[in-house]
Amino acid sequence: MPELPEVETIRRGLEKYLPGRRIAQVEVRLPKLLRNCDPQTLNEDLQGKEFLQVRRVGKILILDCEDWSLLVRLGMTGQLTFRDLHLPDQNSFTTHAITGLQRAQGQFSPDKHTHIIIRCQDETEVLYRDIRQFGKWYLYSTQDLPQAPELQALGPDPFQPSYTLAYLSAQLAKSRRPIKVVLMDQGVVCGLGNIYADEALFIAAIAPQRAANSLNSEEVGRLYQAILQVLRQGIANRGTTFSDYRDADGLRGGNAHYLQVYGRAGQPCYRCGAILQKMTLGGRTTAWCPHCQH
Repeated sequence: MPELPEVETIRRGLEKYLPGRRIAQVEVRLPKLLRNCDPQTLNEDLQGKEFLQVRRVGKILILDCEDWSLLVRLGMTGQLTFRDLHLPDQNSFTTHAITGLQRAQGQFSPDKHTHIIIRCQDETEVLYRDIRQFGKWYLYSTQDLPQAPELQALGPDPFQPSYTLAYLSAQLAKSRRPIKVVLMDQGVVCGLGNIYADEALFIAAIAPQRAANSLNSEEVGRLYQAILQVLRQGIANRGTTFSDYRDADGLRGGNAHYLQVYGRAGQPCYRCGAILQKMTLGGRTTAWCPHCQH
């Protein structure tokens, strides 16, 4: 599932294209993706509206228009890309040997996995492509958006002022859950998932199975900084692509080359040479170094 760096990379890409463009039509080919409206209502409410800005809270994209906002959760395989009908498409899909999921590189035209198309008046489009169909779309009026349950349930975004060392310390102190599980709880800190939680814990030298309330103040301080470090690195490298993630231009992210532990169980630790171990925490596979992380 795309995490904060991937969603932020998509946001920055769409922010280059969408503000100032007006919506001509919204075509919904898979209605089950819409969670609080129907295709007809979505199309009627957004027709003629101008895109104002593209925002992000945690892993949620927010496309603000006149009077309305679209909240988009990408799920596991969601791709949100911009298409200019005046430019050539790159319809060269490759197939992953294990999952069978298809990936394009660059702008591509709609196919059977393209489930929502936002057409603009200047012959450009926003395409939502999702093979596993786990994505979720919500429509809120500008007035109702601040009370949206999807936003109310979130803890602070690591790049918001409310994410402070004092806040993180207080949250960890009251939980006996494994620290890895707490970090992936979107009600504690929103935006972290499996990849960046593993990476932050490695940098902070903290074993993922430790109880959150067992961390001392020095360890919490290291973790607080490590979270910001791995997220900034992920954004700088335009996100992590293993299979399906693409940015708004349809391009792969480059952060996979910089990961220290995630997905590397059974291989030597880059820091000490010990063999990285794996375990399951919160239903997710976790990679860690038994020598470097305590």
